[in-house]
Amino acid sequence: MARRVFLRAARALDTLPISVADCHDDNSVPDPLYHLFLIAISVALLPIDTSILLASYLLGSLPLPGDGPNLRRHTVLEDAQFYPKTILITGVDTPHGLALARLWYYAGHRVVGADVGNLAVRSAGSMSKTISAYYHILKPQYVSCLLDIIKREKVDLWIPCSDMSSAAEDAVAKEIVESRTECKCIHFGTDLATIFGQTDTFTQWIFDKGLPLVEKHYVRSRDAVHKILHRSPTKTYLMRKMKPAEGDRLNALSLPKKTPSQTYSDVSVIRVTKDEPWVLCQQVRAGEYFADMLLVHGQIKAFRARPARSQSGFGESRLDEGLSTAIYNVMQTLATKGGPRMTGHLSVKLLVDEEITGNSVKHVVYIGDCEQGTAAVQSLLQDPTSNLAPAYLSALTPHVNGVHKAGPGASEHDPVQDFASTAQKQYGGVSKTVDDYITKFLPTRQVSKAVSVLAEQTEHLLVWKDPRFWRLDPLPWWWEAHVCRPLKEFNQLSNESKGVKAS
Repeated sequence: MARRVFLRAARALDTLPISVADCHDDNSVPDPLYHLFLIAISVALLPIDTSILLASYLLGSLPLPGDGPNLRRHTVLEDAQFYPKTILITGVDTPHGLALARLWYYAGHRVVGADVGNLAVRSAGSMSKTISAYYHILKPQYVSCLLDIIKREKVDLWIPCSDMSSAAEDAVAKEIVESRTECKCIHFGTDLATIFGQTDTFTQWIFDKGLPLVEKHYVRSRDAVHKILHRSPTKTYLMRKMKPAEGDRLNALSLPKKTPSQTYSDVSVIRVTKDEPWVLCQQVRAGEYFADMLLVHGQIKAFRARPARSQSGFGESRLDEGLSTAIYNVMQTLATKGGPRMTGHLSVKLLVDEEITGNSVKHVVYIGDCEQGTAAVQSLLQDPTSNLAPAYLSALTPHVNGVHKAGPGASEHDPVQDFASTAQKQYGGVSKTVDDYITKFLPTRQVSKAVSVLAEQTEHLLVWKDPRFWRLDPLPWWWEAHVCRPLKEFNQLSNESKGVKAS
């Protein structure tokens, strides 16, 4: 309970817009106090969190039934026909970088971790047991250090996850690495990275490919407004003034209205001219969604559709499955038209409309915006026990003239890892471990259920479902809370003190 109170207080303080320049009156809280408070929380929680750490190691050593990840790794490594690959992940200090490291480790492969930037101490991710070798890359020597690591460790596949390097920088590094080594990189090249990096260029690219875009019309007369409405009678629009004045009473209008006469009446009262243009933006009824994808050689290898706003139970109904299928079909067209150069992580923002025809409802999917990189597709990486490794490894398959040439033991067409119809998973923590243990050793179902619920509540209370915490690899979570974060706060406190003295 003490941990919960401390964390709530810390989060409350974290929302305060405080800076040294703001500390002029007696009622404001100075920044040094804020940093000292967070350091004090870390120290106060050290005994509790250390107990959780030791308990996790203890529970991890118990003979749990199945013990999925460990058993899976052990089984794979005993297979004489299995050849582990060496995977380089830059940015293991990020939650998604660490999740990928765990995923590859339990799939039986060797993981090399690296972080980019100036670090006072090793990152939390670098303390993971899944990392067999770790490197610190300075930003000015980014490409040269990457080449050195890849050659020294004989890396087969590089997945950039660092938030210290931009998508454009990773794209340049990818092309240099792939031209000088046999290593492949899961990232878009410079041309696609540039296109996906800006909304305008992405929208133009989508238009050129003939893919569905949300309509946006600039109108300079009321006649033009009516023509657009008559051309698309099933669509709805928000009409707004491009240059609204302060005294204007009407700056936006939803069209069409319930009756044609009401539509004409409302449009007639607004002034639409060349000097006062308006814009019609298409509105959708079913809301906004995201399609998170792993693309390899222009094919979707992993996919998840998710609502823009969190919805519990999404993906469990047949309607959700139909929507996910409609989204997937549009994304498959996008990947195919992008061609074999489409290798990377991409999250596409979608606007979904509904067209009612007779007794059926048809989902119409429009493409809005996109974001590239592993940080954008974290929904695919939440579960370190998922079988994503084969999807990534398809990037190593020779690809000539749009055709995959499968190697020994590989299928001609790799299956898509489809997460669209499943609820998002939080990878296992204390409650999962206890639940596995009591299932085996407690005979009474009611007792087992009670203890399982208690363990779940304890986990929520103690570890707050931190993305760095996992029952089989708890040290990164502890290291972040009691080494990295306090040192970061101390450095900020020291720098601010020096700045005050200098002024």
